[in-house]
Amino acid sequence: MNVLVVPSWYPNGKDMLMGVYHKEYCEALVKKNIKVNMLFIERERLNNPLKYLFMKKSYVIQEKGYKTYVKRMLNVEKISFHLQMKLYTKALEKAFKKYLKNNPKPDILHAQVTIPAGYAVSFIGKKYKIPVVVTEHASYFRDFFKEPYVKYTKYALEDNYFTTVSKFMLQDLPSYITKMDVIPNLVDTDKFNLPRKKIKGLRIVSICAFRKGKRIEDLLAALNIIINEKRIKDVKLTIIGDGYLKEFYQNKCHELKLVSYVDFVGRKSKEEIIKILNQHNIFAIASVRETFCIPAIEALASGLPVVSTKCLGPEEYITDKCGKLVEVGDIHALALAIIDVYNKIDSYQIQDLRDIASKYNYQNVIAKSIKIYEKMINEVEK
Repeated sequence: MNVLVVPSWYPNGKDMLMGVYHKEYCEALVKKNIKVNMLFIERERLNNPLKYLFMKKSYVIQEKGYKTYVKRMLNVEKISFHLQMKLYTKALEKAFKKYLKNNPKPDILHAQVTIPAGYAVSFIGKKYKIPVVVTEHASYFRDFFKEPYVKYTKYALEDNYFTTVSKFMLQDLPSYITKMDVIPNLVDTDKFNLPRKKIKGLRIVSICAFRKGKRIEDLLAALNIIINEKRIKDVKLTIIGDGYLKEFYQNKCHELKLVSYVDFVGRKSKEEIIKILNQHNIFAIASVRETFCIPAIEALASGLPVVSTKCLGPEEYITDKCGKLVEVGDIHALALAIIDVYNKIDSYQIQDLRDIASKYNYQNVIAKSIKIYEKMINEVEK
């Protein structure tokens, strides 16, 4: 089987967490002996067109067992969304034709995110008679069923296999979407299976890109309650990540006088994250919405219970057996939930937490993907 993955995002800009799961997905396909490559259209901002003129317009990245073929284009969405979609589709087809000169025709095209990749990949799939799977990751995916996106969304999904990373995303979809299922984000859970030792004090960790909706400011406010109202002093919060809201979060930390209790450690490699998780005893999420939240599964695989807001994705796997859920924006409830989990930390069975995480290991997720691929290929052959 030969698969070509086409992501809407790829971690090659300032936000290196954006789309990193597409790389991990391709690496997992390779482990299961599936031939795979990635084709990515890199959209350069329009604010510096002169810089774009001197950029290399296409290049190839050698990844772990596969290649990513990149083609650059200018992002003109601020001028016209419809023009952007036309140019994006044209750029993808041009890159695809070039790809075919050195690679066999794919058996499956797998687009990651409906707009823009899903639409453009559907165009190519229909033209070249290749079955298409579209996987939705975006927390704002409901907007794709509204103007100006709706006609592109219908084109992308009505004849293809639509998959999402969480069950809630499959609710209340248009009737023209007839083939659908969940392909959750995957985690190599075995990597996080380090021996656990008892952690002294309350040690909270959170991992996210510093962008709108992650609500790290709520987590900081909850920490303030834990320390100054509930008088728990042996506490530390480690925040892994980076992004455009970094200064905002750091300023909020200073305002609340929490500098000595909080460590902003920046981006970390997977190997570093594994070690950091093993030095903490609670993982926390304060987001408004998460379609899945890979770091929470990594935390469970490490043996950490998770305290999370009811931000949809995590609600599918977080129960009283592995943590606690609170309402989005309820800072006081978030603080009390962290304290409650901490007070009964020894009651959580590490193997139970790891068993929950194992449902999302790469073997299980890729096995499901392969079944969907085979189903789509068989339909074309008939």
